[in-house]
Amino acid sequence: SIDLSPYGAGIQSVATSHDKIAVAVASADKVATKGKVVIFDTDGTFDKEVTVGYLPDMVGFSEDGLKVIVANEGEPDASDGNYNDVAGTVGIITVASGVYNEVGFVDGDLNAAADGTVVRKGGTPSDSTALDMEPEFVAVAGNKAYVTLQENNALAIIDIATDTPIVDSVKSLGSKDYSSQNKIDIQEEGKILLKNYPGLKGLYQPDTIVAHNINSTDYLFTANEGDGREYEDSNGDVIFEDEIKIKKHTLDDSIADAYIDENDLKIMTDISTSTELYTFGGRSFSIWDTNGDLVWDSGDSISKLVAKYEPKLFNQDDAEMDGRSGNKGAEPEAIAVGTLSNGKVYAFVGLERQSSIVIYDVSNPQAPEFVDYVVTHTDNDISPEGMKFIPASEAPNAKDLLLVSYEVSGSTVIYEVK
Repeated sequence: SIDLSPYGAGIQSVATSHDKIAVAVASADKVATKGKVVIFDTDGTFDKEVTVGYLPDMVGFSEDGLKVIVANEGEPDASDGNYNDVAGTVGIITVASGVYNEVGFVDGDLNAAADGTVVRKGGTPSDSTALDMEPEFVAVAGNKAYVTLQENNALAIIDIATDTPIVDSVKSLGSKDYSSQNKIDIQEEGKILLKNYPGLKGLYQPDTIVAHNINSTDYLFTANEGDGREYEDSNGDVIFEDEIKIKKHTLDDSIADAYIDENDLKIMTDISTSTELYTFGGRSFSIWDTNGDLVWDSGDSISKLVAKYEPKLFNQDDAEMDGRSGNKGAEPEAIAVGTLSNGKVYAFVGLERQSSIVIYDVSNPQAPEFVDYVVTHTDNDISPEGMKFIPASEAPNAKDLLLVSYEVSGSTVIYEVK
């Protein structure tokens, strides 16, 4: 147990590699004081502390363990009654020297998805690429770091070959269709109602991203949680928010009838129009290539699995059935991918609000297959937040293991994968 109170106010992320531990520590005032990454050895002996960017939200190591990559979210704050924003950046720490370099974002970095969806800024008061990009989570494969920008529905590809990071591109992840292809429950009326809705789309907005090599090809896996922006002052008054329920949004006559009785869903104020509505998160997990192009998405299968295995707690909100249908559903939050001792590759997806885990065989990334649905809240393990797969070759008991940390229950569980 290591006391981190001398270094800041909140512990955001921990990573280990080659007998080193890197910890991202946020400051008490996230827009006035930059955060730190503190490095220890695995005996808990302090090595060095490095000042990084604003609100370092996730740390990871390069594959050789010589560098630490940190995603500095740069999240706004409005506690003083003003909308105060700072730049989101990606930084590299050279472990041996402690030298830190970072890179921010400019308009020239932004690239639309194949379907034409642009990188989302969000209609914030800042209206600035540098300030509105918010790095969330990091995966590393070779000399590239792949960083999710959750609110922006984008993937930043960062070259980490040298000690100075370089932005290769920021790629929009596109949108998914709920008008004909994927069904969705948008009404919190206490029953399962998976339907198509005219003009309705979702942005993937992934949180966790991991990289895994399958048959000599690197793939990226994301849990598409979704996230809105809402910032309040110290009195609880909203200074800025980017979400509105459909019932309060003006709809064109061509689609309005479909939403007369089903209109609980929160949509994005900045890009939704009277005929096209965009909601938060993909309610899915996805597989991408290293260019940020979609290989496969689970579509509406997670919603259908929840309906099958937990119909009385479908889209639950603290045991209230259907309580999250208007707000990101089961909420895929965490993901881990690992090659089992039998050669199969499994993806484990933690559903934060549902407090369950879905497992897929992703040995063929173009055609994954469902394996199992594991309910965790019956063991009082609530809201899976972080996951780590440990292959049998590295596990102390020579078994394939899945480690899961639970945010609400505060528990950490080790599962054996059979």
